[in-house]
Parts: sequence; structure tokens; C-alpha cells
Amino acid sequence: MRSVRLGNTSLRVTDLALGTGALASRVDEKTSLAIMDCYIGEGGNFIDTANVYGRWNPGNLPLSEMMIGKWLSFHHLRDKVVLATKGAADNEGEKGKKRLSREEIRHDLHDSLKNLKTDYIDLYYLHQDDPTREVGEIMETMNELKREGLVRYFACSNWSAERMEEADRYAAAHGLAGFSADEIMFNLAKANEEVVLEATQSCVNENIFQYHQQTQRPITAYTSQAAGFFTLYREKDFMTSEKYSFPREYFFNEATMHRAQRVSMLKKMTGRSELEITLGYLYAQPFQVIPIVGPWKEEELKNSIRASEGRLSNEEREFLLGGEEF
Repeated sequence: MRSVRLGNTSLRVTDLALGTGALASRVDEKTSLAIMDCYIGEGGNFIDTANVYGRWNPGNLPLSEMMIGKWLSFHHLRDKVVLATKGAADNEGEKGKKRLSREEIRHDLHDSLKNLKTDYIDLYYLHQDDPTREVGEIMETMNELKREGLVRYFACSNWSAERMEEADRYAAAHGLAGFSADEIMFNLAKANEEVVLEATQSCVNENIFQYHQQTQRPITAYTSQAAGFFTLYREKDFMTSEKYSFPREYFFNEATMHRAQRVSMLKKMTGRSELEITLGYLYAQPFQVIPIVGPWKEEELKNSIRASEGRLSNEEREFLLGGEEF
């Protein structure tokens, strides 16, 4: 992993972030802690979590943040990591109910501070947007939190290009800080956007790609390996087995299969693995991308770290796309 400056911030982060959505909930605590220890031991410092991670388990508790807080405190690591978390997501079990009021944003932030056993967050994301709420109100709230020292920088997640542009205009017109990054689904596959939106998530589309190319705002990319699509699609039961339902429903389409063929060709030409190629694709973008990986096993994390050392050329990136823009 390499150390880079995140966009225009003063944050120095490793260029592979550790996603913790499954840790302490879908992954047992012993394995979760081993993954965290491995990431730090390998030199990583950029940890991504959210106030909703783990709330899908019985008890509705933010299990990821709670585990990370205990781990950071026990090992005295708070000043050694760049800690990112997200708040203001739709209520668990209340799909579509937006929570972007000043009071709701503050509530979630203070809850995260308590869970993480810290008095500030390095990078605080608004997990979702509420297009019916005035963007100026949201930006004023985030700037309040920054002035109070509760967040060093703030960012957005799953926002449209139009709303990010609106936020940029408001911040510029009122002399306020704007978003420092955008966390969104981004990988080599062409996502089935209607499926992504149904899950109240967002993926890079043409408008969002152009926005980042124009603004040079960094992307922190979740589902950065397309849930393993570029190796799993070869399995005999890929189209029928429930265990492959996520990569199949989100990414199986003509465009993705065309890219999969290109991955196979580039693998033969260069000797790189599918993982090296798919991560390398993200590093080869015309703006900064920090892939987030969410391993369920320590060995998966080690494989991703090894693969992150490689880079693709612009020509190789264009070859994978086969004439498409992104």
C-alpha cells in the first residue's frame, strides 16, 4: 500500500481502505479483530465504517463502530489511523425515510463519537441524500460540525452529480467548506443501476464520472472488486446458485461480460491476476480513487493488499473498457 494525500485535504491515507461493514456482525469477532490487526500490521491506516453497520443484527446495535472503538482504545491507535464513518442514513427497516435534518445529523455523529471512543472524526460522510431538503441547510450543518472540531473533513456518499454540484455552488457562494470526497459504488463492472438504486445505494454513471473528472474530487470506492464477479462468473452454477446472487443481480449484463472477456485477455498478456487488474483499473482513473475492500477473511485482505501494488497504464484501462467511457 502506498501513502497518498486524500484530494485537497491534509489527510495522508494508504491507497487501500479497510471496509468494516461485515466485521463484528456477519464476521465473528475473533476473525474481525484478526483482519483489523492484519491491516494495521501491513501498514494500512484508512479505516471506513458507518453508524448503520451491524444494525441488521438483532438488537439494532452499531456493532462495527463499537468493535473499532474498543480495538483503537486497547491498542492506543487513534492517532495512527485516519478514521472515516458515515451517518444520516435511512432508518433501518424504514426504507425511504430520510434523516438529513440538523438534529438527525448531530445525533448520529455524537453516537459515532461515543461508539468509536474518540472526540473527532477525520472524514465524516453523509451516508445518503434527501433531495427534497435544501442543500444549503445541510452544508451549514456540516460546517458547524467542522468549526466545532467534531469532524476534520466531511464528505458525501450515494449522492447524485446534480446534488453534489448544487452543494458545491452553495459552499462557494457562502464561503463554506465543501465535500472532500465521495463514497460510491465503483468497479470495473457495469452495474445494473436500477438494482443499485433499489437498494438505496448509488453507482458511478456517466454524469458522476464526468463530475469527478471535472472537479478532481476523490472517490472512495465501495464494492471495489464487484463482489468477485470477474472470477466467480466462470463457476458452473453462477447463474443459479443463491450464493452468487449479489454479483449476478448487481453486475451481470452484456457490458460487464464484455469487460470480463477483456480481463481474461489482459491476464494472458500480462500475467496479472483478475484482482490485480480490477484494482489496477480503479487506480488508472483520471481522478483519485481509493478502493475500499471489505474482507471476510484475513487471507482475502492479504490478497487485496498484494494486488494493490500493481498499476495499469491508460492504454490498458482503455483496452478493458473496449471503447466505452468508463
